[in-house]
Amino acid sequence: MLKEKLKSLPKKPGVYILKNDKGKIIYIGKALVLKNRVSSYFQKSSKDPKTKELVSNIADLQYFAVNSEFEALLLEARLIKQHKPKFNTVQKDSKSYLYIVIGKDFPNRVYLARWTELNSQNMLDWFGPFPSSSDARRILKTLRPIFPYRSCKNLHKAPCLYYQLGLCPGVCIGKNEGEYKETIKALRKVLSGKTNMLDKIIKSLEKEMKKESRNLKFEEAQGLKNKVDSLKRLKEGWRIPKEKREMGKVFLELRKLLTKYQGTDPITLKKIEGYDVSNLGRDIIVGSMVTFIEGEPDKSLYRKFNLKYNLSGQNDPEGIKQVVRRRLNHPEWIYPQLILVDGGKTQISAAFEAIKEKDLEDQIALLGIAKKEEIVIVPKFLNGKVVSWKSLRLSRRHPELQLLQAIRDESHRFAQKYYKEKHSQALKS
Repeated sequence: MLKEKLKSLPKKPGVYILKNDKGKIIYIGKALVLKNRVSSYFQKSSKDPKTKELVSNIADLQYFAVNSEFEALLLEARLIKQHKPKFNTVQKDSKSYLYIVIGKDFPNRVYLARWTELNSQNMLDWFGPFPSSSDARRILKTLRPIFPYRSCKNLHKAPCLYYQLGLCPGVCIGKNEGEYKETIKALRKVLSGKTNMLDKIIKSLEKEMKKESRNLKFEEAQGLKNKVDSLKRLKEGWRIPKEKREMGKVFLELRKLLTKYQGTDPITLKKIEGYDVSNLGRDIIVGSMVTFIEGEPDKSLYRKFNLKYNLSGQNDPEGIKQVVRRRLNHPEWIYPQLILVDGGKTQISAAFEAIKEKDLEDQIALLGIAKKEEIVIVPKFLNGKVVSWKSLRLSRRHPELQLLQAIRDESHRFAQKYYKEKHSQALKS
């Protein structure tokens, strides 16, 4: 069981939980690449006595994959705080771990403290422990321009340097009191370390931004947009350079593949959309669209399609055509550079028809993955027609195939989820 879990570990940032044979959590750690970090425990390289003792007690593991190192750091701290695993707390320097503290008195002070300095009577909230003090400091340094906060022990009577730099809202001199309460609320949500919390905050800020824009409050809307952009960069920016380079190589190989076999070269290849159709009868027919940006899913760009009124019955190719057609009727969603279809030549041809209707065959590349055999199918375009096909049987370890499989699997999962929602609604009606 443990060996199977080790094999299934993704090459993504995340947090891993190690358990003993009684199911008790004994260690929690973060990883920039889960597969590499967890697998390293079981390699024959020399280890210190504490690590050897830890490994000898591992009987099971659990993991949470996240989008960035930033989210992994916060989740690790939250889970250590919650479970207090033996091999995290027995370390000699555990008393010196740093915590991020939000003071109780308004205007709330945000600061770093060690375990011996914590005082629950003066704390509104606290987050940690952070085994790496540099990580704790980096988190606050990164978040402060997005959520300006008070850090000084004593209130100032005049604007301080942090206020001049835009890193403090100036609540102590009577500025932005109502806004500061919302800032602290958002900061607590981010620091909670709950998975997908950043996505929820971004979505909430985008909703508020649109509201301000509709009310012609463009300056406020721009300020919110800056926060949204900063949070999105934060998610992307904490990826390790090696991972970025590896993903860059994947996109380069995909471009070569499309240039060689399809006759198109998407100079930039950052946005890929995957499509699937799910139906088990005439009454419920649905389609899905998932979006991957630079190799990572962006769920805010996912779309669901109810095809009941477009199709008279089970017809996957026509379903794909309808979904792609309806998607391309929304240029404001920003077109992808590549569309991936779950299916073979028939489904790909249907998607191509929808692309051709919009005269986008020279702008959007198209691929498909045949079920079971996992063959990548590449159509060649010429004068608005598919003139030939190339079937590529890539190695299962091939990173390009793994990316395409991940997109295909996600589109299938999302379509199935929507189908179940519609089916449940039908049973209740």
